[in-house]
Amino acid sequence: MRIHTIIRSAVLFPGESERWHTHKYDFIYIQSDHAVHIHVNRIQVELNDKTPGLFQSSHGPFSIHNKNSRPVTLQGIKFTCGINMPRDFYLTDFERTPFEALLNEETPNENSCSRIIKLLQPMNKPPQTPNNRERIDPRLIQLNRYIRKNYNTPISLQELADYVGVHPTYLSNTYSKVFKISPILYLNQLRMKAAVELMEDNGLTIKEIAESVGYNSVPQFSLIFKRFHAMTPSQYRKHSVTPPPS
Repeated sequence: MRIHTIIRSAVLFPGESERWHTHKYDFIYIQSDHAVHIHVNRIQVELNDKTPGLFQSSHGPFSIHNKNSRPVTLQGIKFTCGINMPRDFYLTDFERTPFEALLNEETPNENSCSRIIKLLQPMNKPPQTPNNRERIDPRLIQLNRYIRKNYNTPISLQELADYVGVHPTYLSNTYSKVFKISPILYLNQLRMKAAVELMEDNGLTIKEIAESVGYNSVPQFSLIFKRFHAMTPSQYRKHSVTPPPS
């Protein structure tokens, strides 16, 4: 792991913006004591004192905007580690302890760096080699295809378990061990990606978008959307979607 920059305290005044220069595959960890808006790659995310962010740059600058009426204090780490995530990768729900430890250390500690690597490795999609595939239960591969094909329909863990003929707990544990992600989290990732794309269509209501990606309940859709994007669907559309020409 190579650390390029550690920012332990940077003040951003009301209405100000700041740009951090990044290279492709740079990781950026950032936390703030108040709400800030992040623009990176093709996404916009709102962070706050309880929601830090972890991003990997794929193109363009990393921009931070303070839309509050008060100054905000930022802390951040820019680093590379040889791990390349999917395009537009970012997280707002993750273990922040190793990053905070690194920010508090005068000299970067190898243990903190190792913990960050261990955090990132399971999120990186492993290469699918023939030997790798041979060790995977073919039912799990079949289930993965089923989720990708049917993510936009109401699906429960019980239904997924019934599809491959196992107990839900066994399925969740086995799937997570093989793919480093639970089947429901993978399902929600696909749904959230589709939801963001549908947000561009201002003719669709939030309810219609929720139903289009497999949710029968708008509150449930909004709750999960906020976990992924740190804002509600309505807030995301307001801040991130270009309004139609008048």
